[in-house]
Amino acid sequence: MARSSAVLMLLLVFVLILIRDTKQLSLPSDPTYFAGVVEFPKLDGSDRDHTVLASEGYQAILESDQTNDLDIIVFPEYVLNNRETATFVPDPNDKISPCISPDYEMFLVELSCAARSRKIYVVLNLKEKELCGPAYGNGSNTYNSCPETGVRYFNTNVVLDREGRIISRYRKTHLWRHEYYSNAVLKQTDISYFDTDFGVTFGHFICFDMLFYEPAMQLVHEMNITDIIYPTFWFSELPFLTSIQLQEGWAFANNVNLLAADGSDPSGKTTGSGIYAGRAGRLAAAIFEEPTTRLITARVPKRRPGQPAFELPAVVQPIFQPQLISQRFTKLATFRDYNVDIFSSELLDMDFLNVSKTICHRDFCCDFNVQRNVIGFSSDHAAYRYRLAAYWGNETTFIRVDRSEQAVCALFACLDKELHSCGYTFPSSRQVANQLYFNSIKVRGSFATASRRLIMPSTLDGMMMPLSVAQYNWTETQLGRETRVELELIHPKNDLLTFGIWANYFTKIPTLHNLDHMQPYRNQPQFTGANTNSNASINDGSITIPSLNSTTSTASALTSLCSLMALCLMLQS
Repeated sequence: MARSSAVLMLLLVFVLILIRDTKQLSLPSDPTYFAGVVEFPKLDGSDRDHTVLASEGYQAILESDQTNDLDIIVFPEYVLNNRETATFVPDPNDKISPCISPDYEMFLVELSCAARSRKIYVVLNLKEKELCGPAYGNGSNTYNSCPETGVRYFNTNVVLDREGRIISRYRKTHLWRHEYYSNAVLKQTDISYFDTDFGVTFGHFICFDMLFYEPAMQLVHEMNITDIIYPTFWFSELPFLTSIQLQEGWAFANNVNLLAADGSDPSGKTTGSGIYAGRAGRLAAAIFEEPTTRLITARVPKRRPGQPAFELPAVVQPIFQPQLISQRFTKLATFRDYNVDIFSSELLDMDFLNVSKTICHRDFCCDFNVQRNVIGFSSDHAAYRYRLAAYWGNETTFIRVDRSEQAVCALFACLDKELHSCGYTFPSSRQVANQLYFNSIKVRGSFATASRRLIMPSTLDGMMMPLSVAQYNWTETQLGRETRVELELIHPKNDLLTFGIWANYFTKIPTLHNLDHMQPYRNQPQFTGANTNSNASINDGSITIPSLNSTTSTASALTSLCSLMALCLMLQS
């Protein structure tokens, strides 16, 4: 009898251990999948020590109880390794597991083993190295030539499946400033996506790529990918391009799921990670004032063609309370958007209560209706001033790195009456009060319809978070060759830094980044005199310059301009 009891007890213990160690994986038939994104700091130490510490940090997250039942986890850009610890990456078609074939840098081997152990899809961003030159047949597939060392480097996403095998790789297309001096860029844009065992196909790209058509919009509009992975080390810019503000706006505009993992260096302008469900808004997101390691998780609704979207639980908005003093971020550094200096804008009175105005930039006009109510006035506290602004054109840049074509209708905050004070927040040394709160705002504009366009709500409060989708209405009405867009605040708000409509028309004007290998005339055919038109035009709703579009080389355009200048000088003399 005692022996039978002992056997039964052992069987019970075995079953309990089996239950505890059994990972509940999402099935293709499930309406959701379980995702995680990690905010992670750039660690100190030598290049190799930094990589060792980062790998250990990643492994600790993967091995923690927080990852139980996760289907997929995404780590940020830039924080894992560097040139000294750059690794070769096998061809994803070969489905090689570095855990089995340890022919790669140790951190990749270790993380491959961790992915296999925990049965999680793992997305890493890393510095990749590749041999190049005539012997490898890849000497001419990048804009910059193969270095004399015969080794080139990429900013690369790598995807590990539940068995630790590399199943997808993406090499960043749109680099950030200094990256161009150390990394290669493929001439043919990398389009990368992968299937999973839980019935979701993911596309992925990196950081600055989000502001360009290739490959980000290609994945959504040409490949019909509905779930996007986004490692980033984003540098926030006021008033339109802070991290979560852009992430949520981009996911909303495209109505796709987005898993965004950011680095964590708030004093260096970098923080803000989240999981978003398209027009349903953010499922979970966080931004920080101190370097932070944080795993953010959410159950993400699957998007199935021809089927109604999975209904998310309704979000109950708290009862609004006017607050003279509200929480605000003061330790997050940001860039300032110098584009606003050329917007058509109008300063509003400090104590305005009700404003209805139309602001035009050339032929592009925005209508505004803004109502505020008084909370109280304090001479001891600073208060933001506000401007209404309109702009449409291609004389702008993205964070002063690449040319852009933008259309904007927005209200944004300024420190004082001067335009150059817009795009900043008050420092912690200044006490700030909400002397009035916003009761309602309506912003309307007509935006030219174009095949290459992203148009999104752009909102931001004092905590550097966008307004939740429950706080505003967004409507789009097609009227001939224009889209009439209205953004309406439907819940009162104490503090606002930005409230507007922001559109990206994906200019085709090239940016050369002061790089020798991207300059015109270099291995370019000479001008033949076939096209001398230099006037700006509107093409497919996008302002383009014929001499710089996809059918005419930059070299030809600049040669034409030089020839005309030379001819003018000859005639003048």
